[in-house]
Amino acid sequence: MKYSYFIKTLKYFLIFSSLTILVVLFFKSFSINKKKNTNLVSFENKEFSPAKQILSKPLFIGIDKKKQPFKVSAKTATRFNHKMEIFDLEKPKGEIQTNSEKFYMQGNYGVFNNKDQILEIQGDVEFRNNSSLKFNTSEAKFDFRSEILSGNKKIIGMQDNSKIVSEGFKIFNKENKIIFTGKSKLTLSGK
Repeated sequence: MKYSYFIKTLKYFLIFSSLTILVVLFFKSFSINKKKNTNLVSFENKEFSPAKQILSKPLFIGIDKKKQPFKVSAKTATRFNHKMEIFDLEKPKGEIQTNSEKFYMQGNYGVFNNKDQILEIQGDVEFRNNSSLKFNTSEAKFDFRSEILSGNKKIIGMQDNSKIVSEGFKIFNKENKIIFTGKSKLTLSGK
C-alpha cells in the first residue's frame, strides 16, 4: 500500500512539474515576442533612415541677383538624406524685398530648394504686398534667382475694389510686370 501511495504522489508531482515548466516556457516566449515587436518601431529600423533632420520653425535667408534680401520660413521643415538641399515645409511663408516694397507669400505646405533658390507652395496660397494687392490660388512657384512668381492654377487677384480671375499667371519682379494666362476676367471698380 505504501508503494502505491508513493507512485500516486510521484505521478502528481511529475504532472505538476511539467505544467510549471510549460507555464514558464509560455511566459518566456511571450516576453521574447513582445521584445521583437518593439524593435519593429525603433528608429534603428531602415524605414526611418531617410529622414535626416526635422527642423522646428526654420528660417532661410538669402540675397537675390539684385542683392535684395529674401526669407523663407515654416512651421516645420524636413530634410531627407537623398535630397540634402531640398526641404519639405509645413505652413511655409516667403518674403522678398524689392526696391519699393515687400511681398509675402504663404500656404499650407511646400518645398524649398535651397541650392536652386526655388520655393513651391501649395494649398490656399496667398501672395500679397503691404498695401492692397492680394492674390489667392491653390499653388505657386517662386524662383528667387530669376525673380519670377508663377502658377498654372486658377488665381483670383484683388486691389482697391478691382478683381481679376484667371487660369494662370506670371509675375516678373525685374520688369514690374504681371501676365495673366488662359481665360481671364477683369472687373475694374472706381474709388
